Amino acid sequence: MAAALAVLAGCSAEAPPLTKQTVHPVKLVTLDTKRVSGLKRYPGQVTASEHSELSFRVGGELVRLNVKAGDSVEKGDVVARLDERDAQVQLENAQSSFNLAEATYERMRISLERNAISRARFDEAEAQYLSAKAQLSRAQDQLSYTLLKAPFSGVISRVPAEVYQVVGAQQTIVELQRPGSIDVTFQMPEQDIRQVRPERAQSARESAEPMAWVTFAERPDHRYEASYKEHDSSAAKGSLSYEVTVTLPAPEDNTILSGMSASVLLDFNTLTGGDDSSWLVPAGAITALASNPDEAIVWRFVSETGDQGEEIGQVEPVVVKPGAKTSAGVLLKGELLAGDRIVTAGSHLMSEGRKVRPWVKEGGL
Repeated sequence: MAAALAVLAGCSAEAPPLTKQTVHPVKLVTLDTKRVSGLKRYPGQVTASEHSELSFRVGGELVRLNVKAGDSVEKGDVVARLDERDAQVQLENAQSSFNLAEATYERMRISLERNAISRARFDEAEAQYLSAKAQLSRAQDQLSYTLLKAPFSGVISRVPAEVYQVVGAQQTIVELQRPGSIDVTFQMPEQDIRQVRPERAQSARESAEPMAWVTFAERPDHRYEASYKEHDSSAAKGSLSYEVTVTLPAPEDNTILSGMSASVLLDFNTLTGGDDSSWLVPAGAITALASNPDEAIVWRFVSETGDQGEEIGQVEPVVVKPGAKTSAGVLLKGELLAGDRIVTAGSHLMSEGRKVRPWVKEGGL
């Protein structure tokens, strides 16, 4: 009986609890010195930094169009041609008149040297010769004007004309842009432009430091850094907005042509001189304590050194005031400094003093 009771007592005893992990890995983001306070978003349009609207100097029927939007051309390439028959006839007539005037001039010159004619007759022949020469040069130019050549190497961004269309002088046939950089223009409302300080705008232009981020419809998840270029001093016609231009290197991973739409995220405080100490953090970094759910906080990582040299630490709450939301995160204010590391994932599971270690991405993970 005693032995049986001992066996039953051993079977009913609870298993010892499993040892729980005391140091938890957390994903962190470091606040850098690039404050992104005062972000404003504007719809924009792409324009070429260096571009030219190519047109003929004379009118006529467009018989050849050798390019289309997106084509690359070299300097001197013929991009379009007009019907040249009329110009060719005029050149032949001018050549005939010049040949006759030249022969007459030579005869008169020899006769003048022999005192066979008066100086007045020679001057008349000379004037006719010079006039015929000028007419020939003009006819040659008129023929050359039937060819439209690329003034520099670049990319065709727009072709508003069509073959066999009768075009006028100075009518845009193709638009050519030089590769290397592009501009994005957008309209800034009057209430915003009033806050722009000229010295800040000049400093931004001279430094060429990135102060805007541009996204395009083809790759909405990718941002391209842009710098300030200029803004108009007069309002756009029929509106109370002013055109602002930012510039950026032409993306190598995306074909961007003049006229395409874009979205500009502008660090407005760079132009105004304002500084509200806002930081951009992922939305998942913001949480609240159970004891005070109305007060937003983030968890700041306080580093320590582990027994084996591994970096460990604990987290402490920092009260913050969330601001505007963007596609990249949330702007917030608080007692934070550049270099602080903030928990960005699982922040709602943290508690003050909890032991954590930075999560390091490993190969394949």
